[in-house]
Amino acid sequence: MKKENKTVLVTGAASGIGQAITEYLAERGETVIATDFIAEGLKKYNKRKNILPVLMDVRSSDSINEALKKVESFCDGLDVLVNNAGIFVGGPLVEIDIEEIERIMDINVLGYARVTQAFYSLLKNKGSKIINLSSEVARISFPFNGPYSMSKYAIEAFSDSLRRELVNFGIKVVIIQPGAMSTGFIEVTKAVYQKYSESADFQDIFSRLIPVLEKEKYSDPIFIAKKIYKIIHKRKPKIRYRVKNNQQRRILEFLPASWADFLINNLM
Repeated sequence: MKKENKTVLVTGAASGIGQAITEYLAERGETVIATDFIAEGLKKYNKRKNILPVLMDVRSSDSINEALKKVESFCDGLDVLVNNAGIFVGGPLVEIDIEEIERIMDINVLGYARVTQAFYSLLKNKGSKIINLSSEVARISFPFNGPYSMSKYAIEAFSDSLRRELVNFGIKVVIIQPGAMSTGFIEVTKAVYQKYSESADFQDIFSRLIPVLEKEKYSDPIFIAKKIYKIIHKRKPKIRYRVKNNQQRRILEFLPASWADFLINNLM
């Protein structure tokens, strides 16, 4: 049976996981509305088949509403919304600037909420899906990744509440928990760790963490794109999908907190 092509809106589509999702879906005949706040990053889509690039900053309600108008003029409704736009912020919670924590929550959490509210009117048809990108570290927080884990844990709660609120409207809410992906994440994380390597209290720990970070295995984001392609064509998708998770980290979720603390602290 031939699959019906879907209209999919992706946030954070200019690079990384968002770019992989956009290109993979478009190559398979889906119509993808690729949104991002980086205009230069969207230029590569200008002449790409099945892709409509739309400038949108998830931090700004005005920007989102302008994007909504463009999407409404382009299509009658959306089959899928993929909330993907996000950043990484890390560091010792007792030292990191509060403004940095506010920044990651504004983008990673409130950004999802703003976009979902704005485009809800285009999703109100039976079988529509909202796919929220979370993380394998949403439910197990590691030292110095606190702000990032906080934001992803919030997305888990947001998704659970949203799914239960929309169940009677035929809208499915799905969570994707990616493992470590080769999206430039290591460079960003190393820069954060190097910043705090001069910390009086945490200098020794950060000097040991950077080599550990460099040994981490990173997966191609195409695995996320392939999983999302399957999800958008499933009538009854699962609530949560783990993609390329680290199995050792996953085990930590099921251990008593004191055991997990012991294991994590001994890794450092």
